[in-house]
Amino acid sequence: MFGNHPSSSALSLSLLGGFALRVAGADGPAIPRKGRALLAYLVMQDGKPVPRDTVAELLWRRSGMDQARHSLRQMMLVLRRDIPAIGGPALISDDGSIRLAAGAIDSDMQRFRFLAVSDAKADMIEALDLFQGPFLADFKDVSLEFDRWARKVRDDTTAIAVAVCEQLAALCARTNVPNEEIAALERMVRLAPVREDVHRRLIAAYDRAGRRGDALGQYESCVEHLRKALNLGPSAETEALIAAIKGEPVPVQNPAEGDRRRLSPTPSGGPPRLAVLPFDHFGEAALPRHVSDGLVADIVCQLAGLRELHVISHGSTLSLRERNLDVREVGRMLGARYLIRGGARRGEQALRLNTELVDTETGDVIWARATETGGTLSFADQDRIVAQVVNTLAPRVVEAELRRIRGKRPESLNVYDKALLAREHMLALNRESFQAAKPLLDDVLAVEPSWGEGQALAADWYGLVVAQGWSVHRARDIEIIERLARKALSLDGDNIRALVFYGHRKSLLHRDFPAALELFRRALDVAPSSVPAWLWSSYTFSYLGDAAEAVKRAERALALSPVDREAHRFLGALCIAHYTAGDYDTAAHWGLRALAEPSVGRTTGGWTAAALAAADRIDEAHAVAERTMARWPERRVSAIVANHPYQDPERRRIYGLHLLNAGFPA
Repeated sequence: MFGNHPSSSALSLSLLGGFALRVAGADGPAIPRKGRALLAYLVMQDGKPVPRDTVAELLWRRSGMDQARHSLRQMMLVLRRDIPAIGGPALISDDGSIRLAAGAIDSDMQRFRFLAVSDAKADMIEALDLFQGPFLADFKDVSLEFDRWARKVRDDTTAIAVAVCEQLAALCARTNVPNEEIAALERMVRLAPVREDVHRRLIAAYDRAGRRGDALGQYESCVEHLRKALNLGPSAETEALIAAIKGEPVPVQNPAEGDRRRLSPTPSGGPPRLAVLPFDHFGEAALPRHVSDGLVADIVCQLAGLRELHVISHGSTLSLRERNLDVREVGRMLGARYLIRGGARRGEQALRLNTELVDTETGDVIWARATETGGTLSFADQDRIVAQVVNTLAPRVVEAELRRIRGKRPESLNVYDKALLAREHMLALNRESFQAAKPLLDDVLAVEPSWGEGQALAADWYGLVVAQGWSVHRARDIEIIERLARKALSLDGDNIRALVFYGHRKSLLHRDFPAALELFRRALDVAPSSVPAWLWSSYTFSYLGDAAEAVKRAERALALSPVDREAHRFLGALCIAHYTAGDYDTAAHWGLRALAEPSVGRTTGGWTAAALAAADRIDEAHAVAERTMARWPERRVSAIVANHPYQDPERRRIYGLHLLNAGFPA
C-alpha cells in the first residue's frame, strides 16, 4: 500500500509511470478510460469535495453541460458496479459535489508527496523508487481540459522528483558517498536534460570519482541536449571545466570584455564606445580607493553585457586617474563617444555617490544621478548602486544616439543606426510606427546576417506582431520567431535579448516552461542585473501559478529600472502576478496604472478588467473593457482562453469567467 500510514484499504492505485488499479492485491477490473481519469482526478484531490459540474466539464465539456452531467452520473454507476470496494461510503456524492472518502484508495502519488518533503535519506530513496515515470504517462486524448490538468500535475510532480534528486545528491556529497551522488545526479539529468548546471555537476562528480571517460561523454550529451532543445552551446563555465579535465589551458578572460568566443560580429557602424573613468574622492574620510575601483570594475563588467554599447576595459582608464583632462581630450584618446565619471563624498552619517554621463563631442552632461547609502558601503549597497547606474544609464545613451540620427534619411544610416531606429519604432506599440521598423530590420539582416542582435531584434518584431494580434498568419509567424531566435543564439549564445525573448515566447506561445526557465536562468547567469530577464521571467512564473515568485521578480525589475520608458510592462507584470495570487484589488491598482501609460500592450486591458470584475468593481471593469474593445474589437473570450499561457486549465477557465463578467464578448 502507498498511504502515509498502514491502511486497510482494499484499493491501491499507481499513477506514476502509468495507471494501474489493484483490488485486494490483485489486478483490478478493466474500466473505461474516462472512469480511470475520474478516479485519478479524485484521488489527487486528497478527499476534498469537487463540484460535480467541474468534474463533468473537465471530462465531457464538448458534449454540452446537460450531456456532461449525464455522462458523469453514468460513469459513477459503472465504477460502483465494477469495483465493489468503491461502493458504499468510498465514492461520496452530496450537495452537488463529489469526493473520495479519505483513505478509500491508497496511491503511489500520496506516498511520493509525503516522502518528498522528508530530509531523511531513506525517504528520499523510497520517493525516487516510487517515481517510476511521469504522472499518468500512458494517458492522452481524454479531453482537452483533462489533458491540460494532467500535464500540469505531470510537470509539477517531475519538478518535485528533480528537487529530491538534488537534495539527495547534495546529502551524498556532504557525507562522501560518491557513487550514490552520481546515481542521484544521473537520474536528475534524465528528468531535467536541458539544465546545464546539472550536467556540469555530474561531469564534476564523474571527474572526482576518476571516471574521466564518463565525464567527457556527459559533456557531449550536454552539448547535444542544449543544441536540440535551445540551439545553445555550453557556457564558458562548462567549457572551462572540460578544459581542466582534459588538462588543457583554460583561457583567461577580462570580465569587462565578456566571452568574445560567444559574440557575433559587430555590425557596420557598431555601437557607440563608452568608457568609465576612475571615481574622484572628496571629504576628509575618503572612500578607500579599492572600494571605488571595485564599483567602477563592476559597472564596466555589467555594461559589457549590454549589446547597445561597446565598453572600453577598466584597465585602459586607470592610467587617467587624477590627470584632470578635458572630457573631449579623453574621448579622443580612448575613441569613446561617451564617458561615465563619478565622485564619492563621505559625511558623518552617509556616503553620497554622484555619477554622470558625458557626451565627449560636446562636453554636455546627458544624465546625472546621486545615490546615498549608510556610513558604510556594504556588498548589497554596491550591487544596488551598480545595477541602478547600469539600468538607468543605458537608455540615456540610446536616447542620445537617437537624437543623433533623427532627421537623417534611412539610406544614409549604418546597420547599427537602423537597428536602433527599428527598436524605437517597436517600443511605441503603434501599428503604423511598428510597421516602419520592418524595412529597417530587413536591411539589417540583408547587410549583416551574422549579427546575433539583428536576428534577435527581428524575432522580437514578429513576437510583438503575434502578441498584439496583428498577425495575419499566426502559425507561420510563430515558426519565423522560432527560426530567428535559434539563429540569434547560434550566432551569440549570450545575447540577452535572444535569451529573454526566446524564453518568453517559449512560455507564452508554447507553454514550454522548462525550456523557458532554463533560458531565463542562462540570461541571469550572463547578466545578473538584467532588467528584461527579471521582468519577463515574472510573466512566466505567473503563467506557472507561482505568484509569489512572479511578484518578487517584477518588483526586482522595477527596483533596477524605476523610471523606465516601458513602465507599462512592469506595471502589467505586477497586475498579472497579483491577479494570479487572487489579490484582485492590488492587481487592478497596477493594471490601471499601466493603462495610464502612453504605450500599453494589448492584453493589459483584459487583465485589468478581469481583476476589477473579480473584485466586484463591475462598473470600472465595464469601462476598461469598453476602452479595450474600442482599440482591439477582435478580442473574444473563447479565443483568449484557448490561447492563454496559464498552465492550469482551471485558472484559464476562471480568467475567462472574469472577462465575461467584465463585458468582453464570448
